[in-house]
Amino acid sequence: MPKRPAAGPAPIHSALLRPFRMATVLTVAMLVISLGFLAYTSWTSARRLQPLERHIQHLQGLQQTSADIQSLLIRHVESRSIPAPDEVAPIRRSLEQLLAQQAHLHPATPDRLRQARGFLEEQHSDPKTGLLAALTVIREALREENALQRDEVSETRRSVELELAVAAGVMLPVPLLAMLLLGAIRKKAFGSMARLARLLENVGNLNFDTTAPVPQDDPLADVYERYNEMASRLREASRAAEAHATALEGQVRAATETLLRQQAELENGARLATVGEFAARLAHELRNPISGISAALSNMEEEYPPGEERDRVRLIAEETARVTALLNRMLEQGRSHLEVPVEVDTARLVEDIVRLMRYQMADGLAMEVAVSSGQCVLPRDTLRQVLINLLRNASEALGNRPGRVRVRMERRDRHVVLSVDDDGPGYPAALLDHGIRPFNTTKPDGTGLGMSIIQRLVRSAGGEIQLGRSERGGALTVVTLPTGE
Repeated sequence: MPKRPAAGPAPIHSALLRPFRMATVLTVAMLVISLGFLAYTSWTSARRLQPLERHIQHLQGLQQTSADIQSLLIRHVESRSIPAPDEVAPIRRSLEQLLAQQAHLHPATPDRLRQARGFLEEQHSDPKTGLLAALTVIREALREENALQRDEVSETRRSVELELAVAAGVMLPVPLLAMLLLGAIRKKAFGSMARLARLLENVGNLNFDTTAPVPQDDPLADVYERYNEMASRLREASRAAEAHATALEGQVRAATETLLRQQAELENGARLATVGEFAARLAHELRNPISGISAALSNMEEEYPPGEERDRVRLIAEETARVTALLNRMLEQGRSHLEVPVEVDTARLVEDIVRLMRYQMADGLAMEVAVSSGQCVLPRDTLRQVLINLLRNASEALGNRPGRVRVRMERRDRHVVLSVDDDGPGYPAALLDHGIRPFNTTKPDGTGLGMSIIQRLVRSAGGEIQLGRSERGGALTVVTLPTGE
């Protein structure tokens, strides 16, 4: 199959962004139209208000002129005098200013103002009569102007209300159109991205099924085609990897079972070590197969890629090396050599042992581990052997019943305290009352040397061991080892 040239990201980006660009343009256009209409209505309203504002000033001038005439008449009626020309002159000038402003609404207002001004001319025979006539004319003008102003205000209000109704009719569809537009975009663009997200989630879940054909106008059609090609290759690679992993799992399980069997044989040798030379001969016989296992494990560890399988092989190799070291010490004739303490990561050591022991424990057995991390100088192999024996004793005590084994380790000053407790029947009363004694056992097939070996290992490292009952009534073992710091 010829390899297709890789398409750049620009066409896909352009196809995905096209609906968003269209939506942006349409939304901006609708907003501009709406804002333009609002600006137009505001401008027309302002234009309508300008004549009304000028007319209000005109009415205020007419009212002020009427009030001045009334005040002048009242003052001279009370004094029974005739108004002087200089008193009438300001009123006449006010009428002239009102005529010059031309802010009237009624067409007859200018003639009425000229008529009133004529009544206030100096050549008029009776000033009081002229003032009264002018006041009458101004009041008539005020009445007509007020009536027209009310009509104009009513008309302006109706126009504004109409404009508001039209503006609301224009503005309300904008969100609806935007929602419809976004729905169309979501169906077009987001639908493609949602389909791609589902495909990527399938890959994350190791589901390499191909996707159904999609329309060619889909912006990610080329991506889906390439995904189908990738899924086919991944499906084939996954099948090959599963077959290889199954084969490796079988090899690791076989090696683990061999190691566990060798571990059991080593413990039997440790029990028989108290009787003398037979333990040395047995150790010599065990060292040969373990050497072969060590070589095989070394080769397997080099072949495995980094991961869980390689860690498990590494754990098995370390256990094999420890067993070999124990055999070498047993082969030394009659000489007792103490293990040299080394720097140990306690959390890592306990985690490795617990992981190893899970392979020979019942499925319903729960393990709880609480270990404070840190580096301590300890006899590493002794600590590993003690913890393995204690976990095996707890597992045998529980049998196939569901239960829980709890491992705790903490540092106290210059000592490390290891405690193991379980939900089993607990230690016999005789063992708690009289202490650990060799060949003392309640198991039908037991030798009575298991706890004696643990005690000998702990004391050889300068530590102490205490037996008791846990909070749940099971066995509790507390081992205290000094650190070499």
